[in-house]
Amino acid sequence: MKPSDSRTQLHEALLQWYAERGRPLLWRRTPGDPYQVLVREVMLQQTQVARVERLLPRFLERFPTVQALAAAPLAEVIRWWQGLGYNRRARLLWECARRIVEDYGGVIPSDPGLLTRLPGIGRYTAAAVATFAFGRQDVPVVDTNIARALQRLLAETLPPRVLLQRARELIPPGASVQWHEALMDLGALYCRKRRPLCGQCPLRSWCRSAGREVQELSSGTRGEPHFQGVPRRLWRGRLLRLVATVGRITLEEVAAALFEAPPTPQQRRWLRELVAGLVRDGLLQSRRGWLMLPQ
Repeated sequence: MKPSDSRTQLHEALLQWYAERGRPLLWRRTPGDPYQVLVREVMLQQTQVARVERLLPRFLERFPTVQALAAAPLAEVIRWWQGLGYNRRARLLWECARRIVEDYGGVIPSDPGLLTRLPGIGRYTAAAVATFAFGRQDVPVVDTNIARALQRLLAETLPPRVLLQRARELIPPGASVQWHEALMDLGALYCRKRRPLCGQCPLRSWCRSAGREVQELSSGTRGEPHFQGVPRRLWRGRLLRLVATVGRITLEEVAAALFEAPPTPQQRRWLRELVAGLVRDGLLQSRRGWLMLPQ
């Protein structure tokens, strides 16, 4: 930001833009209770917004409360999760609901520190729930879009801990929810990873890197394994959808369904590794040669 510009002006510019141009997402039109916020934030961890908008209402209709989710069989939760991908999140969300019922009497905690102790809830999701469900003013929510926008705004590539502190300092008094939603939209619509639309950005007058890109911190994660040109997560999803549809199935039947021709030795090895991973993650059970969803 330019020294002559005040932080108040920055806040006013972005919040005004958000009020007029923010994305009309489902949960912004009809805000939900803390349980609904928790479910949607877990879904949004690794699923596109449009898909979550489409599948969230269906999931909440079947599991309308944390108690309903906790009481449901895991196999049913996995079936209703289909279409969202990364199915391990379904099991973790189910375990999270059971812990909330058992340890907190069915009341979702508002403290990020307590939230991160729950299965499947990392620092970002805990911050998002604390902010969007409970209006916590002191908790910065920094996803990929927000991190990129802030680093470009400040023209600095900051370590995560420093970035969190700077993000906390920038939260406008009494408007944490709107501020973070506005930053998310800014990163998604204008401050894009490639070819940012600086000329259309409502913060271009304050942005120190307007018109040029600031290098983002590497996540340090390795690329996802592929087989036959398809990411492993999609193979896992295909296998689970198949099992969820038929109830139980043998490995040979899975191979026949997933591969057009009789499976090669390489395909068999890939399939065995895929099944073993799903069993380790608690998403499949193998009994006497049959594969099925966990009971």
